[in-house]
Amino acid sequence: MQAPPATRIGSCNLAAGSSNSARPSSAAFRGWPQPAACSRAKRLHVQVVSSSSYVQRQRRQQQPAAAPPWLASRGSGSEPRRLLRLRLAAAAASGGDAVAVAAGASGSHEQHGQEQLEPGGRALHPEALVSLYSMYFCACILERTWRFGLPLVLAFIPGGFQAIAILGFVAPLACTLAGPAMGRLLDRVYRPLGLGAMLAVQDLCILLSCGALAAAARTGAPLASTPLFPLMVGLAMLEKLSSISSELAIERDWVTQLAGKQNVGALARSNAYLRRTDLLCELIGAVIFGWVYSKGGLPASMAFTAVMAAVAAPLQLLFIRRIARLAPSAMLHGRSEPGAAWARLPSWHAFLENARLRRVHEAEAETRRAPLLDRARAQLAHSLDGWRSYFRQPILPSSLTFVMLFFNVVLSPGGLITAFLTLWGMDSNAMAIFRGGCATCGFLGTLVGKRLIQTLGLLRAGAAALTIQATLLAAATALYSSFLSGPPELGPSGGLLALGAGAGPGWPMVGSVALPVVAFAALVVMSRIGAWSYDMVNSQLFQQTVAPREIASASSAEMALCSFSELLMLGIAALSADPASFPLLVYASFGAVLAANVLFRSWARRAQPQVDTAIANAAAA
Repeated sequence: MQAPPATRIGSCNLAAGSSNSARPSSAAFRGWPQPAACSRAKRLHVQVVSSSSYVQRQRRQQQPAAAPPWLASRGSGSEPRRLLRLRLAAAAASGGDAVAVAAGASGSHEQHGQEQLEPGGRALHPEALVSLYSMYFCACILERTWRFGLPLVLAFIPGGFQAIAILGFVAPLACTLAGPAMGRLLDRVYRPLGLGAMLAVQDLCILLSCGALAAAARTGAPLASTPLFPLMVGLAMLEKLSSISSELAIERDWVTQLAGKQNVGALARSNAYLRRTDLLCELIGAVIFGWVYSKGGLPASMAFTAVMAAVAAPLQLLFIRRIARLAPSAMLHGRSEPGAAWARLPSWHAFLENARLRRVHEAEAETRRAPLLDRARAQLAHSLDGWRSYFRQPILPSSLTFVMLFFNVVLSPGGLITAFLTLWGMDSNAMAIFRGGCATCGFLGTLVGKRLIQTLGLLRAGAAALTIQATLLAAATALYSSFLSGPPELGPSGGLLALGAGAGPGWPMVGSVALPVVAFAALVVMSRIGAWSYDMVNSQLFQQTVAPREIASASSAEMALCSFSELLMLGIAALSADPASFPLLVYASFGAVLAANVLFRSWARRAQPQVDTAIANAAAA
C-alpha cells in the first residue's frame, strides 16, 4: 500500500514548510521508493535554505562586529555552545529546520550582546556587585582608619617620627619588589581564594600591629630601639602589599567580571561607586579614630582598631562566598585551573579542597622539592612575567601617565604638603579641613569622571581630566612662586613666628592663616577633581583592554612603578631637607603633571583604533 503524497513529503521533512511537523517512524518507510516529487521538493528546500542563509550572512556582514556572546556575556544567562548543539540535534531529530534554530539562537545572542554594549546597560551580576560594594566598604573602612591612625599615634610617642619615616619607606618598597609576583599569583588561582587570602592577611597584620604597637609604647623607650619594631616593619610591608593587591584585584578584575567587560555604562557606575566608597571611608575613619584617640589615648585607639580588624575579616569572607555563589562563572579565569570542577557550587569545603589540590599539584610539588636557589629563580621568573605582561599592554602610555602623576608628592595631599602648610601657620583644625576638602573634591571627581566618560569617551575624558588638574596646579605653582617661595622665619627657640610677617605685610588673614596660603591650599584641593577623574579613566581602560588572565599581573606592575616613583621623590625630599630646597620639589611635581599631559595627549591622538582592537581582543580572551 502506497503512502499519501503529503506523508511522503513529510518523510523528507518538507511538509507544508513547517519546521515542527512530526516525522514518521523510519520503520514505516523502510524499503519505500523515493518518488520524483520528493527529490524535486528536496532540491527546492535546499534552494530556499541556501537563499535564507545568504540573506542572514549579508545581514550579519552589515552589522558591526562584536565579540562572541558566550565570551562577552559569560554567566549572564545566554546559551552556551553546548546548549546550542543540543538544540540543533533536537531540531534534526524532530524534523525541525536546524538552520532556523541556529539563526534564531544567534540572533538572540547578538541581541543580548548588543544590550550589554549599550552605554547605560545593566550589569551582568547586579546582586553580586552589591555584595562586592559591601565587601569593599569593610576593607576600606579598616584600611583607611589604620592609614590615618598609625602616623597620628606614632607622632606622640618617643621616636615616633623616625618610625614614621622607616615604615613609610619600607611599605612602598615591598610593593615595588614583590608587587608583580603577587599579581602573577592572583592571576593563577581561583579568584575567591586569592582575594580572600589577601584580605585575611591584611586584617591579621593590622591586628598584630595594634598589639605590637601598644606593647612597645608601654616600655617608654624610642620605638625604633624596641625588640618589637622589626616585627612592626615586617607587618607593615606585608600589610601594604596585601592591601594594594586586594584593592587592585577588586577595582581592576572583580568589577570587570561582575559588571561586564564591554558594558561601558555599568563599569563607569561601578568605578564611581568604589571610589566614592573609598573617599567616604577615608572621612569616616579619620573622624572615628580621632574621636576615640582623643577620649582614650593609644590603648583605646589600638583596641578599637583591633576589634575592627577582627570583625571585618569574617564579614569580608562571607561576602566573597556570597559573590561566588551568585556569579560562579565569573570567578574562574579564562583557562583550566585547580578548583574549576567544583567552582559552580563554591563552599567552605571548596576553599579547602582548592588549597589541597594546589598542594598536591605536580608543578608545585616539584617547586617544593627544589633547592632554595631554584625557588628564588622561580620567584624572579614570576616577577619578570608580570613585568613582561605589563609592558606589552596596548594602553601602556595611559598607565605610564598614571605613574607619572605619582611623582607629584608636593601638590597633592601627603606628608610634605602637610609639613609645608603647618610651617606656614595652619593648625590641626585647618589641616583637618584641608584633608576633608581633598576627600570631598575626590568624591566630586568621581561624578565628573563618570559624566566625562559617558559624554566624551575614555580617551577624551582622560585628556579633559588631566587638563583640569594641570590648569589648577599651574595656578597654584604661580601663586607659590610669587608669594610663598621664601621659607618662613624661625624664632630663636626654633618655633614659628606669626605668619603675617612671613606672608607679606598687608595681606588679609583668613582666621590665623594668610590669604595666599589659603588660596594655594584651595587650588591643590580642587585639583583632586581632575586627578580622581583620570584615575577612573585609567582603571576603565585597564578593565576593558587587558585580558582577564593578565589583569592582576599588569596592575601589580603598575602599582610597583607608582610606589617606586613615590619612593624616588620622597628620597629626594629626604636628601634635600633644607626648606630652601622646597621650591625645587614644587616645580618638579608640577613638571611631572605637565609631562603626564603631554604623554597622554600625544598617545591618545592616534590611539582610538588600537584601543578598540584591544577591547575586542580582551573580550575574546
